[in-house]
Amino acid sequence: MMLSTVNVGSKTLWKSPICSSKNLCQRICHLHARAVFHTRKNHLGALTSLNSASKKRGGHLLSFRSLTDESSKRPRPFRVLGLQQIAIGSLQKSSLSDLWGDLLGLERVGSYKSEEENVDEDIYVLGKEGSPFAIEVDLMAPLDAGRSPKVHKPALNHVGLWVDDLQAAVNWLSKDKEVRFAPGGIRKGASGHDVAFIHPLGNDTHPKSGCGVLIELVQAPESIIRAWDL
Repeated sequence: MMLSTVNVGSKTLWKSPICSSKNLCQRICHLHARAVFHTRKNHLGALTSLNSASKKRGGHLLSFRSLTDESSKRPRPFRVLGLQQIAIGSLQKSSLSDLWGDLLGLERVGSYKSEEENVDEDIYVLGKEGSPFAIEVDLMAPLDAGRSPKVHKPALNHVGLWVDDLQAAVNWLSKDKEVRFAPGGIRKGASGHDVAFIHPLGNDTHPKSGCGVLIELVQAPESIIRAWDL
């Protein structure tokens, strides 16, 4: 006589002759539920032992989820609040100013020049200046087209995102998530805010990147954070 056997680990839950297909299906469903129960019971038993030992040592208690869900990770320690800027480059800054200022009517609110970053930049604003939801438009030309960084390539050079905690964002993305950042670390940007750049390309140690796009993370001031929290 043929016997059907169902085991969970080293324990035999059921052993009996093969019966009709209807009864067999019912038995299989019943046994599946028992197998799940025994598996969870074993996990919970291990969890109880671990927590008991942890309490004696003054440690942290564990949850069932922490033992069974490998995808459970430390939560993201920052928020992206919105678009802070777009930066556009050209060999001739005057042509950009003609388009964005004269033709499209954006207001010029400042300028920035840096030998180190090889940039001569005019700053325009999309929306009302001072509004927490206004977007900066940076029009850039290289001081020397023959050296790097070449701020005119690509023409849509980078995008900037407001974040509520830049330091936490850089630490978490670079250390925990292997995101590559451009050299220079956190520094002051053209508008006076702390910034850091996600590199457009990954490498061996930090394979994650901006997927071909240079992304500027910008520390939001308290006024921006409060506005987004309303």
